[in-house]
Amino acid sequence: MEYQHAVLLVEDETPIRDLLATLLREEGHEVIEAADGAAAIRVLAETTEPAQCICLIMLDMMLPRLSGLEVLGYLADHGAYIPVVAMSASGSHLHQARVAGATAALPKPFDLEELMTTVDRVCGQRSSPAAAH
Repeated sequence: MEYQHAVLLVEDETPIRDLLATLLREEGHEVIEAADGAAAIRVLAETTEPAQCICLIMLDMMLPRLSGLEVLGYLADHGAYIPVVAMSASGSHLHQARVAGATAALPKPFDLEELMTTVDRVCGQRSSPAAAH
């Protein structure tokens, strides 16, 4: 699979995932949706050069099958630097995500304007030559 600067949205709650995907698409982002951690890892494994194709992973920390922390562990184990915005209602899960390498952490429920500002800031940081493809 190949994408051009997509956001990988990993959220198990369908209404939240649908809302976020719609907002991101309205802002011009390509969105890849995953309903759990295993689906997210499958997308990453099937994507050639995921760090060049995916500008951001929006990652719920409490997911079925594989947790957000396990997805962060997968990224670290495979040396793929993709910025991650961790999302959770649990402050301790957000802290764990930051320790595990998340770029940013957003508490749920979050302010949608803050969320979009964070997405724009993090995707804008991807200005390396590898991200320009």
